[in-house]
Amino acid sequence: MQFCDGCGTLLPAGETGGACPQCSTSTRRPDGTGTGGEDDETRDAEPAPTDLEQLPTTESGSVRKADAVEWLARRDRPSTVEHRRATVEKPSGFSGSTFPTDISTVRLTGDAAFIETAAGLFSWVVGMEDYSRRVEVNLKQVEEKESGERTGNYALYLSVAERG
Repeated sequence: MQFCDGCGTLLPAGETGGACPQCSTSTRRPDGTGTGGEDDETRDAEPAPTDLEQLPTTESGSVRKADAVEWLARRDRPSTVEHRRATVEKPSGFSGSTFPTDISTVRLTGDAAFIETAAGLFSWVVGMEDYSRRVEVNLKQVEEKESGERTGNYALYLSVAERG
C-alpha cells in the first residue's frame, strides 16, 4: 500500500507514491523515495516488529496484565498519518468474520455514557473516508440473546473498507 506524502491518505491501487488528487504538493524525490526518516508515509512491505509482538504471552496467547499495563503506559497519542498507515482496510467484496484477519476494526460496548465518551478517542476514523475507501459505522442498542429485549447498553463498531 502507498500513502499520500501530504495527508497520509491511501493512494489508489497501482499508484507508486506522491500526492493524492486532494493534495497539490508532493514530497517524493525524483527517484520515487520518500522524504526519509520517520515522516515517510509509505507502509513498509516488511514492517519492523512492534512492541506488542515482542511481549511475552501465555500458552493460550494472552499477555499478562503487568506486561499489558506497562505496554499501554508507553503508548503515545498517534498522529493522523500514523492512524492511516496502521489501518488495514476491509477488502471490497469481503464477507465473513473480520475477527481472525488483520482487518482493522474498533469495537466498543457499554452504557451510553461510556460509548459517548470513548467514541471521542476514535473520531479520527470518520476522517479516513475519501474517494478510495468508506467508513463503516454500526451503532446499536444491545439486546439480550434469549429474550430479544434491549438492555440499555450500546455497541459501536468502526472499520474502514475499500470502495468497490
